[in-house]
Amino acid sequence: MTVGIMLFIPGIFIGAIVLQVILSKSENRWAGLILPALFFIGSLFVIISDIIYINTVLYSTTVDGETTLQTLAQMGRASANIGRYIYVFILYNIPTVIFLAIYFARRSKLNRQRALEKMSVQDL
Repeated sequence: MTVGIMLFIPGIFIGAIVLQVILSKSENRWAGLILPALFFIGSLFVIISDIIYINTVLYSTTVDGETTLQTLAQMGRASANIGRYIYVFILYNIPTVIFLAIYFARRSKLNRQRALEKMSVQDL
């Protein structure tokens, strides 16, 4: 089972890269931006859901026999997690950067080919 998982996850990533190359080669320039946009939105979803979780999770504290409920944000831990939010945002956007690099590389190659075709037509 672990061998299947070890082959499945890289297979999905390689398939996504192949799909990104195909979409970037398409005549529609917006098609190549679909995967980077999905990964970017996914990274925002992770950050927002973590912030919501921190603001809603209740912790009980007992002070002098009196129990009070506080959220993590009220306890001052939400502001301490800003560094973690930045780290998670950067980590989750690594695929976004990879897919954007593929997109811009393929689009520049496509634009160069179009320019060469225009020059060869003008030479005739």
